[in-house]
Amino acid sequence: MSKFTSIITLTLPSEPAYKEFYKINDDFFFKDKKVLDFLKQNGMTKWTMSKTDELEPIKLILSMEYLNKKSFDRCQALFLKFMPKVRHLIFKSNILRGEVIFDKV
Repeated sequence: MSKFTSIITLTLPSEPAYKEFYKINDDFFFKDKKVLDFLKQNGMTKWTMSKTDELEPIKLILSMEYLNKKSFDRCQALFLKFMPKVRHLIFKSNILRGEVIFDKV
């Protein structure tokens, strides 16, 4: 099985909305070491978040890599618990998921 990736683009309307999303994300995933341990133990190998230089709307790219599709599936239980935390925020998202077919350089 090959590596699996999940790429999410988020568009938030303003800097305050971005700061609120970032704080909720940070509080949920990074305040308790057990959460990151769960993701690592279940096969997440990398998680990056990039913010564009544009002032508004704020655009984020979240890229998550997993050992394989089964690892992604195991980690989704945690992300499903996170989603209600941001349900009140206004944002647009696009999601692309699939097996990594090229990984060089």
